[in-house]
Amino acid sequence: MQTREAIPSDASETLENLEQEIRVLRERLAFYEGFDGLINENVAHARELFRLAAQEREAASVEVDRVRREAGRREAELRAALESLAAEVQGFAAAAEARSARVAGVLGELGESTGGDEPAGLVGTQAVAVVAHGVPSVGVALSLQRFVASLPQVSGVTAREFAGGVLRLDARVHDHLRVDQIRSWEPSRRVESLTEREDVIEFELGMGSVQ
Repeated sequence: MQTREAIPSDASETLENLEQEIRVLRERLAFYEGFDGLINENVAHARELFRLAAQEREAASVEVDRVRREAGRREAELRAALESLAAEVQGFAAAAEARSARVAGVLGELGESTGGDEPAGLVGTQAVAVVAHGVPSVGVALSLQRFVASLPQVSGVTAREFAGGVLRLDARVHDHLRVDQIRSWEPSRRVESLTEREDVIEFELGMGSVQ
């Protein structure tokens, strides 16, 4: 068997070149093998991510369906509650309207009873609308109506409307009616003039006398 010393120099150089190429190829092979392992690892990781994403998507779809069902149920409950409240409000409104009509009727009857002894007393009088804002109750409205009817130039008073704290009276007078006269009704109440004409006086009631 021939040793490396016995191999001609050209053959020895060729052998070294071949060995060098083999080493390079082995290094490349190792690199590719490592790269292939990394690819396989990434592929496995990506496959796991896709699987988890599919699970999350399925869970999210189930949750969305649940939320939609719950929202539909709540909407139906709220709709029913609102319809019930609307019916109650309509009932309250009807009751309030009926009570307002009863109050107006009572005020009208009282006005007729305090309107003068004889219908002939209305001859030569003029109509004046008395509008009072801030009237807190029926009792106060009746008291104010009695007071207006007791004024010396007033021949008769009838209640036209009492709603929302606003009392409207129709008075028949022989002379001008003034807001200042109303201030003597209840000194503890503040009376603020809003309108004062021959055919209408309008004022706001409040607590506390005017200084």
